[in-house]
Amino acid sequence: MQAVTTDDIYRHRHLQDLSASPHHTHVVVVMSRANRDSDSYRSTAWQFDTAPDAPRGARRLTSPDFNARSIQVAPDGQRVAFISQRDPKAGPQAQMIRLDGGEAEAITNTKDPISSLIAWSADGTKLLALQSVKWKEDERDDPKAKNRPIVVRYLPYKLDGSGTKTGERTRLVSIDARSGDITPLVEGDFDVSDAIWSPDGSRLAFSRKRDGAQRHQADLWLADADGTNAHRVTTDLYSVSGIRFSPDGRRLAFGAGRIEGDSLVQLYVYDIESGRCTSPKGDDLELEGATVIWHRDGDRIATIASRRGLFEIAVLHVDSGEVTTLAHRLRHVTALAASGDGLVFVAASVRRLDEVHRIDWDGANERRLTAFNRKWFGERLRPRVSKRRFEVPDAKGGTETIEAFVLLPPKGDGPFPALVDFHGGPQSIALLDFASHVYWYPLIAKGYAVIAPNPVGSGSYGGEFARRLIGHWGEYDLPQVEAVLEQLRRQGVIGKSIGCYGKSYGGYLSAWSAAMSEMFEAAVVSAPVANLQSHGGTSDTGYYVTPYAMGADLHECSKRYARLSPVEHAAKVDTATLLLNGQDDQRCPVGQCEELFANLIRAGHRECMMVVYPGGSHSLSGSGTPSHRVDYHERVVNWIVDNV
Repeated sequence: MQAVTTDDIYRHRHLQDLSASPHHTHVVVVMSRANRDSDSYRSTAWQFDTAPDAPRGARRLTSPDFNARSIQVAPDGQRVAFISQRDPKAGPQAQMIRLDGGEAEAITNTKDPISSLIAWSADGTKLLALQSVKWKEDERDDPKAKNRPIVVRYLPYKLDGSGTKTGERTRLVSIDARSGDITPLVEGDFDVSDAIWSPDGSRLAFSRKRDGAQRHQADLWLADADGTNAHRVTTDLYSVSGIRFSPDGRRLAFGAGRIEGDSLVQLYVYDIESGRCTSPKGDDLELEGATVIWHRDGDRIATIASRRGLFEIAVLHVDSGEVTTLAHRLRHVTALAASGDGLVFVAASVRRLDEVHRIDWDGANERRLTAFNRKWFGERLRPRVSKRRFEVPDAKGGTETIEAFVLLPPKGDGPFPALVDFHGGPQSIALLDFASHVYWYPLIAKGYAVIAPNPVGSGSYGGEFARRLIGHWGEYDLPQVEAVLEQLRRQGVIGKSIGCYGKSYGGYLSAWSAAMSEMFEAAVVSAPVANLQSHGGTSDTGYYVTPYAMGADLHECSKRYARLSPVEHAAKVDTATLLLNGQDDQRCPVGQCEELFANLIRAGHRECMMVVYPGGSHSLSGSGTPSHRVDYHERVVNWIVDNV
C-alpha cells in the first residue's frame, strides 16, 4: 500500500453535474480531472444506465478536448444537452449529443454567453437557460468599450470566482432544442438565478434577485410559460433556489433561508391555489444546498440534508411531515437525482472517494454504479475513521455534547501528534471531501492524527446550536475544541504536539487560536477573516453576512468587531504561523491575510510566512490551478511536520 501524496491531485476524479430522469434509467455525470500538462482541468460527460439488467460501468460521452458542464438529460432519454466552448472564436454554447453515440453539435450561436442550462420542458422541445448580457450602468457607461470603468450602483458588485459583475445582467431564456433559437423570458435590471416550467407547460416559476442597492436576496416568482404576467410570491425569505413543481403542478418545493446572512437552508412547500407557503420541518430539516426531487406520485420529496455532521439523503412525506433518512453512513452525499423508480447520488467519504450509487426511495437495494476512483485510491493507505462524542462547556454555565471526526494512522495506539482542522462557515460542518483536504492523508501516513470537530456554531445540529455563536466568534467554540483535545490526551489518543489548520471561518479560528490558546505549536491560516471591520466592506458577501455574524452593524457595536478580530491580538501570537490566500479571493480578500501578516511582523513575530497564489479564488485548495493546489497542500504538510 502506498501513502497518498499531493501528486494524487492528478489522479482524483471529481464528480459533478449529475443529471437523470424519473421517466427513464439513463444517467449522465460530469467527471473533472486535473491535467498536469495544461495546468488546468478536463471535464467530460459519462453515461450509464441504472436498470438492473444494464451493463455495469460508465461510458465516456464527450470528447476530452472540450470541457463539458451544465448537463441536462432529455425527458425522452435519447439526448443530452450541455455547455461547451468548442470554437475558440465563439463563447460557450449549448451543445447536443445523442446517448447512443455520435458527435456533439452546437445548437446555439450567440455572442452573449450561455452561462447554464437549467431544465428541459416536459415535452423535450425547449430548454430553460441563463444568459449573460451586457448592461449600461449609467449614461456615461459604454457597454461596447473593451476597457470599461467599473461603475458600481449596488451590492454585491463582485462575486468570488467570477470577479466584477457590474456591466452585465443574467436573464432567463428559452432555447429551441431543434433550431437553437433563443427567446428571452425574464430580463431587466436584475439577475435570474433558477427556473422551472410546470409539467403541463402552462406556468413558469423562477428565482429572481431583487433590484435596488442590495441585490443578494432572491425571491420566488410565478408567471405564464412565456414569462408574462409575472408576480412575486415570496417577500420574507432569503435566496430561494432549487425550485421544483410537484408532478400535478399544484405545488412548488424549494430551498430558502429565513434570516438574512444566516447559512441555514430549510425546505419550503408553496400551494399555488391557496397561496400558502410552509416549511414542514423548519430547522429540523436543514438542507445542504437546495436539491429538491419530487417522487412521481407527488407524495414525497427527496433532498440532501445536513444532519449531525453528515450530508444524507432525506425523504420528506409531504402530508404527514415524517422524514426518513436513507443509507446512513460516515460519508457525504454531494449530488442527487431521480432515475427511473429510484434515486441516484454521488457520495464520498474519507476512505472511499467520489462514486455514483443507486438506491430505492425506501432506502433498499443500494448499489455502486461507477468505479472512477476505486482502483487507484484502493491502493493507498487510508486512516481509521470514527465520529466521536465529547462533553464540552456550553458557554451557558453547563455542558453539552458535540461531535468530532477522529482520523488515526492505519496502525498504532498513540499518543499521536495531531492536527486540528477547523471548518469554515461557521454554520458549516467538517467536510469529508478529498479535493480540499489532500494534506490530511500525507500527515496521517507520517503518524499524525487529524481531529475535525463540529463545535458550537456548526450547522446540522439545529438552529439554536448554530446561531449561539453570533457575536461570540472564537469565544464559545475554541474552549469546546480545547476540551475535545484534553479528553483525547487523557485517553492516550494524542500527545502534546498539536497544530491547527483552518480556511475561511476556519482560518479565522486558526488565527484566533494562535493568539488565544497555548495548545498549538503551529497554525496554518488560510483565507481568513482577520479584521471584521474591513472584511464587512471588502468581501463579496461581508456587507450583510458580517453584521449577521456579529449581531449588529459596525456602527452599532464597533468595539465587538474589534474585540473579536484576530488582527487586534497579533502581538499575542507566539505560534509558528503560515498564511495562505488566493490573490483573487473575493470572499475573504487577500487584504485580510496581508493585515494579519503585517501586524505579526510589526509585533516581532519571526516564525511566520505568507504565500499568495496569483488568480486564486476562495476555492483555491479544492479547485484552484492544479500546480497551485499541489504547492498549497505540500506547504500545509511541511509546515505542520516541521513545527509540530
